[in-house]
Amino acid sequence: MSRKLSALSFQLSAISFQLSAISFQLSAISYQLSAISYQLSAISYQLSAKGQPLRAEG
Repeated sequence: MSRKLSALSFQLSAISFQLSAISFQLSAISYQLSAISYQLSAISYQLSAKGQPLRAEG
């Protein structure tokens, strides 16, 4: 019984580690998207400064 609990504990630790890795990757993706959003805002500002405002058609 002790071996089964030990094996289960190891599997849970492995799953926890994988979830942590996924969480880290999602954080990195979120950071990249924030950087892209910032760049798009900068481009929009530059175009507006040149007298060519971006218009959202909807």
